[in-house]
Amino acid sequence: MLRNVLRLIVLLSLLVSGQQARAIAVSINTDSARAVLLALQNPSLSHDEALKIAGMYGNQGMIQKMNEFHVPATTESLADALVAAAHNVKVTVPNETIFLLDMVKPKVPELLKLVQQIDADPQAFQGSIKQRIGLFAPPDMDIKLQGYIVAAGDGGGYAFGTTDFYLNVGIIDDFPAAKIVTTHEMYHAVQGAFTKDREIASLDDAHVQGHTQKACVDTEHLFSSLYREGSATYVEDISLLPQSHSVSSTRALADLNDGLAHVHNSATLLELSVDGLRATDAVSFDDVYDVGFFGHGVLYDVGYVMAKAIAEDDGPQGLASYLKQPSYKFVSHYTQLPKYGMDKDHPILGPNTIAAANQLASGCK
Repeated sequence: MLRNVLRLIVLLSLLVSGQQARAIAVSINTDSARAVLLALQNPSLSHDEALKIAGMYGNQGMIQKMNEFHVPATTESLADALVAAAHNVKVTVPNETIFLLDMVKPKVPELLKLVQQIDADPQAFQGSIKQRIGLFAPPDMDIKLQGYIVAAGDGGGYAFGTTDFYLNVGIIDDFPAAKIVTTHEMYHAVQGAFTKDREIASLDDAHVQGHTQKACVDTEHLFSSLYREGSATYVEDISLLPQSHSVSSTRALADLNDGLAHVHNSATLLELSVDGLRATDAVSFDDVYDVGFFGHGVLYDVGYVMAKAIAEDDGPQGLASYLKQPSYKFVSHYTQLPKYGMDKDHPILGPNTIAAANQLASGCK
């Protein structure tokens, strides 16, 4: 009898692990990073060889992201920067210095070891990440995520609203930091799988016209960024940041600690951002996004405490439910939590932020 019970337990364990394996399939490609790092060690690197490296999929994604940062990066300029760095020629042209290869080159041996460590034992790198992300994903989810490791450009990690994600070891240069940032970006890829589920069809209705429509669309984009960055920051588990000794992690931890100590400033910026987008002479969404999410990422702070509060009150699956809901519901539900406005971990949102969420809930009427 005991033997049968033990056999049943084993079978159930295998079934559960098999379901988890099917739920999130992850592949991480390190080719682009390795090619750049090896090229930096090749004093005879040709321009044609550099062009081929610059044209690799991961490096093209890096270039695309830099363009989103309003940086004029191109395949040609990356190739030129690679050749110059490999030949020990100091780069001074702005659209070549932007790849930060002068910062990467002294770290090449260590970064190659990091890439090898990621490649050598995917379970050690991806296993705990998938387990963490699985807590905040639908139990019936069945998706494939593709990651790319790069070693050039600004930004430690990024995603494009799809199931692809990127990690830049040129910036995130140790194993603990790489796992933390990969968790954040991989969750963005999970969010990317449900982008259409979060769209609001009524924003395209005929009754929403002109300034009202633009204000509603831009506000929902702002709330979407707030939800995506706030929840990804919570899922990445910031308690692990002290394990990393990289410069980027030290800065991220300092920024976050300072931001959480003054989270009311972040809530105020959110209110001002909503006001700016809804004004008669509106501020552009790109300008609002630049102030709130680039650099020190002030709006990450209020998004994080909102996601944290929801997860603590409703459980991980409560936060996971917003993968498939319009982001104004993330904002609205936060204001309905029992502890809302009761302490510094549940800061009050501005009246116009709440009004904007209510307007979106009513179909932007």
